[in-house]
Amino acid sequence: MSEKLQNFTSKGLWISTLVIIALMIVQSFSGNWVTIFLIWPGGPGDQLGQAFTQAMAGLSAYHAKMGFAIGVISILILVLAFVHKSSVYVRIFAVLGFIITASAAMGGILYVNSGYQDRWSLGQMMDSFVGAYGAYFLQLFFMNRTPRFPWSKSSP
Repeated sequence: MSEKLQNFTSKGLWISTLVIIALMIVQSFSGNWVTIFLIWPGGPGDQLGQAFTQAMAGLSAYHAKMGFAIGVISILILVLAFVHKSSVYVRIFAVLGFIITASAAMGGILYVNSGYQDRWSLGQMMDSFVGAYGAYFLQLFFMNRTPRFPWSKSSP
């Protein structure tokens, strides 16, 4: 593979991984606000007024669109990790990040389709978010360095 393509895919992998982590942070805040203030039965949203409830509904729509964008970026990261001459650790965490992101999406879709009643799907979405965040953070770590294990035969 040419040097230019390697540099391009390297930069693309770094940028897309940093972008997905930043978007996931914002996504978590929007999800928490929507769950606590709009959907949770008997929650504060019931007493806060119509304008606030409409704002939370708008935030809910944003949350869904941002989830779609995160899904697309996770596919991009997966492709870039395999096109670029990445270490096996970067590829493993790109695959894990993609799978866990898909799990979060599935939990979110099931939660919305249940009329916001299925708490198991809500939990799946939230737990998968934590897992995906961890996978992409570890991917960044391994993009910067590759560990040398004692049983490894290759020299540093």
